[in-house]
Amino acid sequence: MSLENTIAKLFALGADLSTRNAVRMALSLISEDEELTDQIYVELKNKAYKEDFAKIPAEKRAVFIPQCLRNIKECPAEFDSYGWKCTKCGKCVIGDIIEYGEKLGYRQFYITPGGSLVKKILKEKVPKGEIKAAIGIACWPELAEAAEKLAPLKIPLQAVPLLKAGCINTIVDIERVKDVLRIGIADGREKAELSASMVRKPAVS
Repeated sequence: MSLENTIAKLFALGADLSTRNAVRMALSLISEDEELTDQIYVELKNKAYKEDFAKIPAEKRAVFIPQCLRNIKECPAEFDSYGWKCTKCGKCVIGDIIEYGEKLGYRQFYITPGGSLVKKILKEKVPKGEIKAAIGIACWPELAEAAEKLAPLKIPLQAVPLLKAGCINTIVDIERVKDVLRIGIADGREKAELSASMVRKPAVS
């Protein structure tokens, strides 16, 4: 059964899906693999937050990128209090993610070694209004844990899972990352361009 079908089945049964434990219990009731817990929980959070996330301007969104995507052997980045500072050397996909995001108006990128630094950055910058939404790239368990622990901050989150997890040489679907970066931005630009073209369009005699 696909992930979407499993979620639909749980909804049809009226299952409580508000927490990771609730999702885990619901899966056990329908004899589904409990390893799907984090995936379902994260995808439900993505859907729940998407509309609010889309309303936040790009410059107020923080993008958290795991250090495991770096080319560890050749990465020239230096580490500071907010994580690794990408030089866009082209030796991994991180530079591509940042360049694409910058074209959309993103200004806050954090390459972090783990959830503790993510939590620190958010707790420091959210109350100041510097961060009003966040995108996280990580493995399913870390994404689920982050969604659960950061709920008190009440900011919309969007999560992108790694295709290959681990401590080094991980892989992410770069197109999915770009899709998430564009949420609420591409649509707005397309509408603006459409409106502009309609204004410029000469009247038909």
